[in-house]
Amino acid sequence: MAGNNSFAYNSELYSVKRTNKFVKGLIYAGLIIWLLIDLFPLYYLFTFSLKSSAEITGTNVIGLPKEWMWSNYSRVFGLGKKVSGKRLFFANGGLEKCFSNSVLVAAATIVICLVAALMATYAITRIAWKGSKTLNSIFMLGITIPMHVALYPIYASFSKMGVLKSYSALIIPYAAFSLSMAIMVCTGFMNDIPKELDESACIDGCGLWGTFFYIIVPLMKPALATMGIYIFLQCWNEFMFASVFADEAHYTLPVFVSNLKGSNITDWGLVGAGLLLATFPMLIVYVFMSRRIQESFMVGAVKG
Repeated sequence: MAGNNSFAYNSELYSVKRTNKFVKGLIYAGLIIWLLIDLFPLYYLFTFSLKSSAEITGTNVIGLPKEWMWSNYSRVFGLGKKVSGKRLFFANGGLEKCFSNSVLVAAATIVICLVAALMATYAITRIAWKGSKTLNSIFMLGITIPMHVALYPIYASFSKMGVLKSYSALIIPYAAFSLSMAIMVCTGFMNDIPKELDESACIDGCGLWGTFFYIIVPLMKPALATMGIYIFLQCWNEFMFASVFADEAHYTLPVFVSNLKGSNITDWGLVGAGLLLATFPMLIVYVFMSRRIQESFMVGAVKG
């Protein structure tokens, strides 16, 4: 009985303290201010895309447009289309073509990188073999190498291989430089999966591939969602490789937006419309995948 009394709840020692209304009001006010700060870039980009160049460079920089220039969007979509037998932008298409190129490159990179990362992580963490730790260390060295440092060596190699001016010239380096980070994240998640599950699956007659596809892969969904968004953002926003390795038929959206700026005169409203259209898919992806990101953070934070 004495042992039970020592752990009994004592209302004099523990009490729930209610938050003061004034303090609570300050917290909500701070959260509202923080929300407005986060939303301001989106507001600025939206209003920027609906103004004329004179208004953007004049006195009305952050205010609402005096004249809503919705025609900026129609002009962006019109770039690359034939007018009187001539194209107004890239010879092989405009916004639609560059958008489809970005989607294709990002999707292929995500699939290749995640499949390779999962298999490599499974071999390193779940299969006992000599040299697994050494191989993992070699993979981790890739994190220390900035992507654009290898621009010239990759360009020279691709030039000899005849890979330039193709989708492969973008997909291969994007997947290669994302692989180390993907393996690092997947390793942390896979180490938290009890190995007893592998043993149970083996007892039930499940082989190596069966354990991988039916046990490991479903439990790795939070990590896959996190790395998928990371790789998508890296591919979608990358400019240097896309502008050097690709031609007009394989340009992505960052190259499209950069070419909206003229050498002498720039239509800033047109640039704003292109920027908003290029940014919108990233917001959509995050809205639909934000729950998976939060789940991945929770899984990574809670051990055991």
